[in-house]
Amino acid sequence: MRTKTRSGKLFIHAGRADGQWFWKCDTSSDELDGHYFLYATYYDLVADTDEEKQRVRDVVTAITDHLIDHGYQLVDWDGQPTRWARFGPDLMNHDPDWADERGLNSLSMLSYLKTAWHMTQDGKYQKAYEDLINNHSYLMNMLVPKVNAGPGTGNQSDDEMAFMSFYNLIKYEENPKLRASYAGAMYRYFLIERPEKNRLFNYIYAAVCEGEKYPGPWGGADLSASREVLEEAADTLVRIPLDRIMWPHKNSHRLDIVPMAPHTQFDTHPNRGHLRNGYVIPVDERTFEFWNHDPWNLDYRNDGRVLADGEAFLLPYYMGLYHKFLAEE
Repeated sequence: MRTKTRSGKLFIHAGRADGQWFWKCDTSSDELDGHYFLYATYYDLVADTDEEKQRVRDVVTAITDHLIDHGYQLVDWDGQPTRWARFGPDLMNHDPDWADERGLNSLSMLSYLKTAWHMTQDGKYQKAYEDLINNHSYLMNMLVPKVNAGPGTGNQSDDEMAFMSFYNLIKYEENPKLRASYAGAMYRYFLIERPEKNRLFNYIYAAVCEGEKYPGPWGGADLSASREVLEEAADTLVRIPLDRIMWPHKNSHRLDIVPMAPHTQFDTHPNRGHLRNGYVIPVDERTFEFWNHDPWNLDYRNDGRVLADGEAFLLPYYMGLYHKFLAEE
């Protein structure tokens, strides 16, 4: 990372005499999920030449090899694993302190390996992928990546990470049985997320689960997104304010608000709620910043001094166009 400033998470990389390059330490699994998601999208849809595709392959190869060589962990400048980028079987399967991360991190690691295989066709990534599934139960682990108690619970960043990982994993998996299992896991996750009317999540689900069948014991059920799911995503896109300044909002006084149930309030701000139909407050009636913003929060103490970017609109908008969920007039 090249920058003129330095913060608590940036350190000058040893050996850089010019002092212009900095090392961003404690990189999280959040960043890996986002990078793999967008590397794959760029590789498939943007990179036009072999040289350009090779540059993406080189980056993905370097990151994935690092993870494999370090026991499925991202190791920092000091030789120690970063706080959250830890995906190895010992922690995922045998450490109770990591039980909450077990499903999501197993999903992420399978997605990284499948993405690397898609770009490189290198058998070592498929071998590692199959080893984690067959010998370390990563398929069973990722079938329940969200362990929280219903809509509005848990960490919205984890939700974003899961959907980005599902997108690559299901899209690139060629084994129909595995793909159906992944789609079934995503379907169960999407049932929890649908009340948020999140345009990115809705479009990701619709894109990769089209035509998939739920692999349950009572026979297959069609997992394709309904028309209502697509309409909810489009409605949110239409409502996103063009004014991206973060203004204060207060909704806790509204008569149409139902407070969140106590069992959903673990490790979250208590001032949360939803409309009487179970859905979150529309995006143009509350503060909205990123895809992983908590839409269940009722009051926001912003001061109008932060300008949010437009990417939170642009990515789902162009995804909707690409997958033909939207049409430009």
